[in-house]
Amino acid sequence: MSTTGFGGYAVVVPIRSLTTAKSRLRISDTMRSQLVLAFFLDTIAALERSAEVERIVVVSCDATIHRSVRDRCNVVADDETGLPTAINRGIEKLRRVRHSGPVAVVLPDLPYSTAGAFDMLLASAREHLRAYLADATGTGTTCVTAASTEAVIHRFGSNSARAHAEAGLAALDIPVPGLRADVDVVDDLCRQPFWLGVETGRVMECRRGTG
Repeated sequence: MSTTGFGGYAVVVPIRSLTTAKSRLRISDTMRSQLVLAFFLDTIAALERSAEVERIVVVSCDATIHRSVRDRCNVVADDETGLPTAINRGIEKLRRVRHSGPVAVVLPDLPYSTAGAFDMLLASAREHLRAYLADATGTGTTCVTAASTEAVIHRFGSNSARAHAEAGLAALDIPVPGLRADVDVVDDLCRQPFWLGVETGRVMECRRGTG
């Protein structure tokens, strides 16, 4: 993570409660919660190692999430009224601390993410007032960026890539497949030719070990 405090990104990472997130993962509630936490922690770890990132703001209502990163990130409470509200709360936190650099909103389910990929993504995004990264399907979005807190526009949800393009965000066409590989179903963890993050890999090994 950048320690210069000059021109680094502030990244907002919104995450739902571990008991409600990723309901499409058709596995036991316990395993699903473990995977959701692992995806999130691998995403955070990659962001922490990125030279482009100055500050990380996590927005969540979940006590386990708070405990897991409170010594590493700024944590903002959320009442789970929806993703747009959670993101806005993170942006408001950045305004309160007078963050003057660029901003990114990164979704928390990127277990294939790496610091190098975030370096490439965020460096490329600096060329645009606002930008977005589509997911592997081309219909969703895993990240949006803006030159400042005042410039942030986000349209996450169904067909969000199209919504972001229509809102005027530039599409980032860069080779960072691990940042496009969000996880919605368990099969997503089996079909990717990338290395899983440490935390997700550990959970998957335990899952295989228990049959």
